[in-house]
Amino acid sequence: MKPTWIVIADGSRARLFEQTQAGGPWRELRAWVNPASRLRTESLAFDQLGRASKGHPGATSYVPRTTPRQREHRRFAHELARHLDLGVRSGQCDGLVLIASSSLLGELRQALPAQATKRVRWSAPVDLTSFSGRELLARFEALQPRAAALESLPEPEQAPATWAARIS
Repeated sequence: MKPTWIVIADGSRARLFEQTQAGGPWRELRAWVNPASRLRTESLAFDQLGRASKGHPGATSYVPRTTPRQREHRRFAHELARHLDLGVRSGQCDGLVLIASSSLLGELRQALPAQATKRVRWSAPVDLTSFSGRELLARFEALQPRAAALESLPEPEQAPATWAARIS
């Protein structure tokens, strides 16, 4: 059986664990630190706000659609996604579990290529990066029943038939 990779992350750090059998021990494979996400927003900004002028003496400032902090989260999510995709493509892992802060989890799911997305067994928008050892395992196991309940829901193509049977 190929191992499952478990990612525990937030915007500033991430840890990758490997579990070779269900309920078995974890082995830490890698850790990432993203100190830029902890910087003040002013320190992350690379340039001034955009300006436009319509021939009038006054000018208008435009606020960027994404903040520097959001850009940094996206960059970090892409870095994690590249590593996870490489593990899936090379056959180092069979499944992925993503536990990350809600903002990073959304970015990470968007950054994952299709092949790696198919390997995601379950995910949870929870920040467990401040925990380690037994406390991390206990909190992870507390999340699993919720994930198992979500996985047992009928597939979308099966749902209408199931609902129709309940209505009749």
